[in-house]
Amino acid sequence: MNVLADLLEVTATCIGDLVRETREVLEDHGHDAGAAAVRFATAGALLDFLDTDHRPARTAVIERLSHPALTGLTQHQLHELTSRLARRQSAQAERLSYQRRGGPRQPGTRGGVFHQKISNSEHVLLALLYHRGLCTLDVLADALGGVSRSAAGNVIRETLPLLQQEGDIPGPAPTRYRTAADLLAAGATSDTATS
Repeated sequence: MNVLADLLEVTATCIGDLVRETREVLEDHGHDAGAAAVRFATAGALLDFLDTDHRPARTAVIERLSHPALTGLTQHQLHELTSRLARRQSAQAERLSYQRRGGPRQPGTRGGVFHQKISNSEHVLLALLYHRGLCTLDVLADALGGVSRSAAGNVIRETLPLLQQEGDIPGPAPTRYRTAADLLAAGATSDTATS
């Protein structure tokens, strides 16, 4: 919201209200826009991308971690899994928020438009990698960069039950990686293993 507010020279509250209203209209029409593959932390980074196609480093990390050799799924299967879990993730997030607040939202408050360090699609990816036993929480957090072990652990703890309800997900991986560098290197290979 802050990036859009900066670009459009309006307040973040204005952007938040528009995002909420637009999301409601899209949901009413059964349209799921999905999650963007690239996320920008500053207006400068977004403008740089538009001018040069220079993507944030996190994008390359997610692409490597999404490699079929690590997930046990093709890119298409991973996308479908993420899409299937999106609504349940939203419902779960609202339920957890309700519990933390101790009641319903107050009139006029915004919901569901705040920046997350880890997107919903990344939630699914981290839970899947952890479920497969590829590495420790520390390695996953280190691979993402700028994400604490506790944040990665919270994401996995919340998402893993949803993932396991899917049933047909890849089992344990044959290799366990001890460092983020090793994990990311494995995702950079040309191996095309799928489940």
